[in-house]
Amino acid sequence: MVINYQDITLRDMKESDIADHIRWRTVETAWKDWDGPWAPLSFDDPEGFRQKKLEQIRTFREGFRRRFEVDAAGVHIGTVINYPIDEDCNILENHDNATDPAQGRWTLGIDLYDSAYWSGGWGTKALTAWVRYHLDAGCREVYLQTWSGNRRMAALAEKVGFREFRRKPGLRKVRGGAYDGLTFLLDKDAFAAHCRRMEHPSPLALYIPRLEDMWFAQRMQEDPETMAYNAGWDVSYGSYHPDTGCIDLPESTWAAKHQRLVGHEPEQFYAFLRVRETGDFAGYVNFRWDADEGRYDMSVVLYAPYRGRGWGSEALELLLRRAFLACGVPALHNTFETTRAPAIAIHKRAGFRQVGTTQDVRFGRPVELMELELTREAYLNRR
Repeated sequence: MVINYQDITLRDMKESDIADHIRWRTVETAWKDWDGPWAPLSFDDPEGFRQKKLEQIRTFREGFRRRFEVDAAGVHIGTVINYPIDEDCNILENHDNATDPAQGRWTLGIDLYDSAYWSGGWGTKALTAWVRYHLDAGCREVYLQTWSGNRRMAALAEKVGFREFRRKPGLRKVRGGAYDGLTFLLDKDAFAAHCRRMEHPSPLALYIPRLEDMWFAQRMQEDPETMAYNAGWDVSYGSYHPDTGCIDLPESTWAAKHQRLVGHEPEQFYAFLRVRETGDFAGYVNFRWDADEGRYDMSVVLYAPYRGRGWGSEALELLLRRAFLACGVPALHNTFETTRAPAIAIHKRAGFRQVGTTQDVRFGRPVELMELELTREAYLNRR
């Protein structure tokens, strides 16, 4: 059987795959740091492994698949599996004999052994295709299990539409620490929404800037039309121009700004918005922990030439997914003048709610500010 989904392929094992699996168990073993690291990798009989897999290929029977190999654009990169669990989320004994997709609680697993494919969306596409296979096969409940130290896997599960179902505190002991065992249950409505996003991807993508890319930050900060929202505030630092809102960013300061903003997740995140079709930069998003206020503040700024295209909502959604799914941020906060109706509307459509008002001074006059907040729980419960 072969299942194609975008540029990912799920397929049955073939003989040439065996050498890859031996290499992944003897040489390229970084994946084991994240997949069951509490159990040592024991692999001392490669030839026995080869013969066992050859026998499985020769005696293969059609029916409900328990595993597929994963190809990314034609390159063999890993495996997806499934197994049934009991009502207490423990793996059933003799689960290798389970064959009925309509019976039991099927739990999915994914291993992309080749670390070169741990980013770029390959895991998202492979897991999406694997979930679809189970739903099409008639599975009533679809689960996924991991441990709390594997934040990347937990984030992928939530991105695709799984929601935390059971947590067993301190179940896993890894590298001297105690971690929770996590079981997720698929929310089928959330998965359907995820599939729609996959079929109609955002015109924008997040891009972590390199030092040499900071010319764009300078261009934005020194552009009066882009920075007009920032004008007139009663602040005092030398590089700020209150008449325009612009902030000087000479090349001599790029390195310090880059070091301050980039590479500090989950406490802080900063990325450019990049147009998928052209590769051009179109703005930036960020969030950061404000210790004085005890909250995560955020901002979304589009470069003026790219406004008026509906991309504010697209940019906000990219930031929310990064904050809540990849970084586990508990809540995001933003503040706007009450006169900035379009920005407030975008945030409220995304699920933000008003949590208060404050006062400030702009152009020498008092202004009212609306405090908006979206919690991770509310975000995950959106449809």
